Amino acid sequence: MQDLLLNIGFENFPSIIKEHLEVLKPIDHFTLAVNLFILIFSKWFATRYGKIKDTKNSQARLRILHVTNLVLFITYLVAVIFEISLGRSISQTFLVILASYLLIHFAEAFILKKYGKSKAIEDFARTTETHTSRTLELFVSFIILTITIVLLINIWGFEDWLQTTSVLGFLALFIFASKEYWAGDFLSGILIISQGRIERGDVIKIRDEDLTAIVLQVDSFQTIVRDLVNKHDVILPNSKLRLARVDVLKTDLKKGIREFEDFWFGYGTAKEQIEEMLVEVWNQTVSDGLIDKNGGYVVANKECGDHGVRWRIAYTLKSPHKIIETGNKVRESAYQLQDKYGIELATPITHDISKGILKTNTSSVS
Repeated sequence: MQDLLLNIGFENFPSIIKEHLEVLKPIDHFTLAVNLFILIFSKWFATRYGKIKDTKNSQARLRILHVTNLVLFITYLVAVIFEISLGRSISQTFLVILASYLLIHFAEAFILKKYGKSKAIEDFARTTETHTSRTLELFVSFIILTITIVLLINIWGFEDWLQTTSVLGFLALFIFASKEYWAGDFLSGILIISQGRIERGDVIKIRDEDLTAIVLQVDSFQTIVRDLVNKHDVILPNSKLRLARVDVLKTDLKKGIREFEDFWFGYGTAKEQIEEMLVEVWNQTVSDGLIDKNGGYVVANKECGDHGVRWRIAYTLKSPHKIIETGNKVRESAYQLQDKYGIELATPITHDISKGILKTNTSSVS
């Protein structure tokens, strides 16, 4: 047996390996390095994923990962040493697939940790997916898979497929031609979700649409809200939501969420009368449980117009979901108290006397 090994040059085997390794290309060094990196850190990848998902499944994936990666590493090493081009292409193909698999799952773990929802069941904490995390996972997976396909095409020398006459070229042309119908909404949805400022359950005001609504769902292409006035579900394209002014009724301040109502009074109305009436309006709404008493109030003169003076009472909402009900109650209380304080909420009238002619101008002020 020893003579047989000597006859085939076994004693020169180390020098043969060294000779072939010296002529490795940069791509070969990179591939070997990536393979070694995955082999060494695969347990860390699986552990990170297992903390959020299922630990038993992560251990099974880890064993499969170790065996598969070891086989690919040996296959690639043999293909490089003995200059087997087909074996090298096969090994690089599986290596790209393996790396993409790890990147996708690592990205899923990261997104799930940041945007997932933690639930405790019998003292066991588990992070579950949300609509936000699923949308981001889909977007990241699409990018990684696209890069993987391009790498595989280059490995096997099918670069011509990237031309417009190929299948990939046709798909690229189709996506480019239809981007005006979906790209804006899709990218806007990714931005809205990733920023995390608009979430399910938030109350928002869109002034351009004259809409006050509660957010029901943020999808990849559209956002579904429920109008707090007529209780209708409204579907908004994400691009419109991103470009419009959106007031999100939530704050980190301890004082809570502020809201206000404006009222017009004619010139000559005493300042003290207006302030007393608006303060009583505030007290009545507090007693109805719609306004937070601890938030206080602000009564101020906001504008001296051509036909009247605009006064504002600002208050703190107890619940943003009752913003419509609170505003209705404030206006109703002001209407009921106007006779008590001798104040009219009617549109102020301006008398203009010029050239001996009396002209009465009325203006609808809002």
